Amino acid sequence: MSKSHYLGTTSRLALLAVVASLLVTAGGAKAQEVVEDEAVEAETSTEVREMTVVSERDRAGLLEQQPSDLLFGLKKPLLETPRSATFVSDETLAAYGIETVDDLTAVSPGTFTASYYGVSGALNVRGLLAETYFHGFKRIENRGTYQTPIGAASRVDILRGPPTANFGPGKVGGMLNFEPKTAKISEEAGYMTEVSGEVNATLGSYDKKNGSFEVGIPLNFGDTAGGVFVYAEIEDSKSFYRGIEPEHQLIQTTAQFETLNGWRYGGGVMYYNSDGYLQTPGWNRVTQDLIDNGNYTTGTNSGVPDLNGNGYLDLSEIGGGLSYYPAWWVFPTPGTAELDTGVGTAPLSRRTVYTSPYDFNATTTLTLYGDLIKSFGDGSELKFQLFYDSLDNERFVSYGFPAAYDAYTIEGRVSYNFAVKPPESPVGADFNFGFSNRYYNATKKESFNYAGIALDRRDLTQGATPTDILGSPFIPGSGYTWDYDTKSKWNNLGFFGMADFDFENLVKLTTTGRYDMYWVDSVERGSLCYCVPDRQHDMDDSFTYSVMLMVMGPYGIRPYATYAETAALEFGQAGDLAPERIGRGSYVSEGDLLEAGIKLEAFDGILTGSLAAYRQHRTVLDNVGGGVDETRGEGVELELRYLATPNLSFTFAGNVQKTVFLDSYDAFYYFRPESLGLNPVDWYGVGIASPFSSLAGITGNNYYAGEIEDRRIPEKVLSLYGTYTTDQYAWGHAGTTWGVRYVSETAGLAANPVKYPDYFLVQASAYVDFQSWKLALNVDNVFDEEYFTPLQDLYGDVAVLPGKGREWRLTATYRF
Repeated sequence: MSKSHYLGTTSRLALLAVVASLLVTAGGAKAQEVVEDEAVEAETSTEVREMTVVSERDRAGLLEQQPSDLLFGLKKPLLETPRSATFVSDETLAAYGIETVDDLTAVSPGTFTASYYGVSGALNVRGLLAETYFHGFKRIENRGTYQTPIGAASRVDILRGPPTANFGPGKVGGMLNFEPKTAKISEEAGYMTEVSGEVNATLGSYDKKNGSFEVGIPLNFGDTAGGVFVYAEIEDSKSFYRGIEPEHQLIQTTAQFETLNGWRYGGGVMYYNSDGYLQTPGWNRVTQDLIDNGNYTTGTNSGVPDLNGNGYLDLSEIGGGLSYYPAWWVFPTPGTAELDTGVGTAPLSRRTVYTSPYDFNATTTLTLYGDLIKSFGDGSELKFQLFYDSLDNERFVSYGFPAAYDAYTIEGRVSYNFAVKPPESPVGADFNFGFSNRYYNATKKESFNYAGIALDRRDLTQGATPTDILGSPFIPGSGYTWDYDTKSKWNNLGFFGMADFDFENLVKLTTTGRYDMYWVDSVERGSLCYCVPDRQHDMDDSFTYSVMLMVMGPYGIRPYATYAETAALEFGQAGDLAPERIGRGSYVSEGDLLEAGIKLEAFDGILTGSLAAYRQHRTVLDNVGGGVDETRGEGVELELRYLATPNLSFTFAGNVQKTVFLDSYDAFYYFRPESLGLNPVDWYGVGIASPFSSLAGITGNNYYAGEIEDRRIPEKVLSLYGTYTTDQYAWGHAGTTWGVRYVSETAGLAANPVKYPDYFLVQASAYVDFQSWKLALNVDNVFDEEYFTPLQDLYGDVAVLPGKGREWRLTATYRF
C-alpha cells in the first residue's frame, strides 16, 4: 500500500469514526431523560468519589487536575476542548526522563523534530516548526540557537494547530507553552503554607554534571496571601559527541499574590546563559554504504592551502569564492574539487561529528512577565498582562557559518472574561474579549562566507584542519564580512474575541476571531545580499478566525470538528523581516486547518485520550534565498492515558503524517554529487548547491518540478510507556518507568536519496523515595540502538546526525 493511499485510508477511517460517534451521540442524547433536582446531590458525591479515585491512581501526573485558561483563554479542561492538545506535568517530565523538547515525542503525538544542527531549541509539530510561548506569550525565535530549558516549568502544553486568538497571530502547525513554577499549589489547595524546596545533583555518562535548587516561600500579610518561588540550575558537562561540552546557568523567580477583595498580582523573571551547545551538521559525505555498513569515504584535497599558517582559510585563500559550473554553485573552484590524498574508506564512530576548536555558540536570554487580575463577584475577570523577552546570540560553525542575533520583544495584553447564563435557559456562554500590542526589534547578522561553504571538504576521520576551517567576521583581518545584516522592527496591534457556547452540556460551540494590524520596517546592510538594499516599510492587516464544535456523547466519547484560517508574519531566525518581502507586500502569509477527532474520558476518567485527523496548509520561509514555499500536511494522531491500577499506568502517543511542498520546492539547497550523476570522490572538495527546483532543468528529472514529500520527517512515530509505583510504606516508596519509541524510515529530499532505517529506542528509569531523600536512575537508549536523524535545513541531503548511544544519569534529591 502506498504512503498516500495509506494516509488517505487512515484519515477516512478516522473521519468515519467521528461521524459514527456523532450519530451515537445524537441517539444517546435523545434517549436521555431529564435529571431530577433530587439527584443532584448524589451525582455530586459520585463525582467527588471519581475524582478521588483518579487522583490516587495518577501518581505520574498524567492528567490535568483542573480546568485552566493558560492555553485557550477560557477555563475548560483539555478533554472538553475541540482542539488536539497535550498536557505534560513536571511529574511526567521527571518520570519519563524528558530533558529537552525533542524528548516530548514520548508523550505527545506529531512532535518528532528533525535535527536543527544538534541543538534542541524548537519543536516540530505536524511536520513543521512550532512556535514557543512562555506564560502564554510568544518568545523570540529559537531555531537551534540554544537548548530550550525545561526544568523550570511546572507544566508544558503542546497545542497542535494555530495558537488561540488571545495568544496573537501565528502559523498553523503547532505551539509549545511553558508555564513557570510558582508558590501556588493549585486553585483548590491555594499557596504553600511553609517554606519548602529541594536540591538536586545529577551525575551521568560522558561527564554529565547538573545541579538545581528550588524553594517556595509563603508570604502572607494582612488580607493578602501568596508567595515567591525560586528555581536555579547549572550545567557543566561533556556530551556523547566529541568536542561538544555544553554548559548553562538559569535562574527563575516568580511571585504571586491574592487579596480578599478579588485582586491577584504577580510576575516573574527568568535569566538564561549558555555556552558550548555547538551547532553541528553531524556526519558529512553521506552515502547509503555509510549508513548501512559504516564505510566512510576518506581523503582530503590539497588545492586550497592555508598559505599564511594562521590555522584557517582567509577570504583571499579560498580562490575568489564561488563558481557557476555549469548551472549550480560550486566552492571554491572546480579545479579544487577532487580528493587527492588518503582516498579510501574507514569506519566512523557515532561520537565523531563535525566540530572544530574554532566553533562556538554563546546565548543569553532574559524573560519577564507581569499579571494584574481583578476577579468580580459575578465570576468575571479583568486581566492586565505585560511580557518581555530578549535574545543575544553569537555563533560560528567552522564550515563557514557565523551568525549574530540581537532581538527583543515587548507585549501588552488586556482581556475581560465573563459568563452569561440566563435563568432557566438551556444555553450558557463564556466570553473573552481583549486586545494586545506586540513590539519586536531584531538585528540579524549572517554570513555564508561568500558561498564558501563545503561540508564534504573535511575528512571526519582526520578531524578539522586549516584547509577546511573558514574564517569569519568575528576574526579581524580574515577578510570576511556579514553577507546579511538585517535591521527590523515591527509592531502588531490586535483585537480578539472568543465565545464558548454550551447547549445543556450536550453540544459545545466555540468561535474565535482576531483582527491584526502590522507596521513593519526593515533595512538590509549586508555586503553580499541579493536583495533590496534600501529601507522598506509598510502597513498591512489581517483577519483570522476559527470555529470549533464538540458533542458531549455518552460513555465519555466527545467527537469534535475544527476549522481555522490564520495569518502571520513571515520572519527569519531572529524574528527579522526581509526588506524585499516588505517591498513586494508579501510579508504576511496565510494558512488553514481542518481537523476532526474524538476526545475520550471513560471509566470515570481512568482512561482518557484523543484521536484526531487533520489537513493543513502552511508556508515555510527559505532563510537563504528569502522565498516562501507552500506546504500541505495530512495526518492522524492518537493519544491515550490509562490509569490501570493505583500502582500501574500506561501512555500511548502515535501519529501517521505526510507533509509535502506544493508546486515543487524552491529553496536554496545543497546536493550530494550523486544527485547530479557525479563521482563523489571527484567533488567532495567543494560544495554543490542550487535552488531545489532548478534541478529539474539541470538533470532532466521532473521529480524536482512536482510536489516534494518532506521525507526528513518520519511517516510514523509511536511511543508506549508504562509506570509502576509501589504503595506507600513507612520508609517511603519506589517506582520505575519503561518506554519504547518507534520511528519509521526517513530520507533526504532529493531524488534517490540516502535512506535512514526505522528504529526502536527503549528508555528506562527507576527511583527510590525515602521521603526527604530520593535517588533516581535514568537510562536512555537502553540497547544502544544505532539510528540517524536528518537535518531540517538546506543540508538535509549532505549531512545527517547520528543518534546518541546509551546514556545514563543518576540524580540525588534532598527535600526540605
